[in-house]
Amino acid sequence: MFIVRLAVLVLWALYAWDMGQIPPSGLNAFGKFVALSFFFVAPALYLLPTFEAWLRKHRNISSIALVNILLGWTLIGWVVAEAWALKKAEPVTVESAAVANKVESGAHRECPYCAETILAKAKFCKHCHKEVEPLANSEQMSSADIEALARGNRG
Repeated sequence: MFIVRLAVLVLWALYAWDMGQIPPSGLNAFGKFVALSFFFVAPALYLLPTFEAWLRKHRNISSIALVNILLGWTLIGWVVAEAWALKKAEPVTVESAAVANKVESGAHRECPYCAETILAKAKFCKHCHKEVEPLANSEQMSSADIEALARGNRG
């Protein structure tokens, strides 16, 4: 359907522009209407990527609109905005289940400084960038600690 919208807008804009090249005295009422329609069709063609993103309920519609409005005057910016608007939404992955599975394996623990989950054998916390002592296997988290982390309770 995008191709149909694009083709109609391009052909209408070209026809309206061509009619606008004729002096107004040589046009009837319909010709003048078509020539004036250029001022509505050209912006519609320019904002087509934003409209497509809105129709598809794209989650990045504001970013697409910014690229379209600010860089659309370059043909490359318009094509990038249009390609982005037509791109299918990627499924959102939920990482909490993945983190819970990793924590249940017993290979993780809480950082003593920032309370984020880190590897049990880690010597350096990737979140707060502080040095931590690696735990021996006997010092790993208990099952209650693992369940609390999986639920998101940290304290």
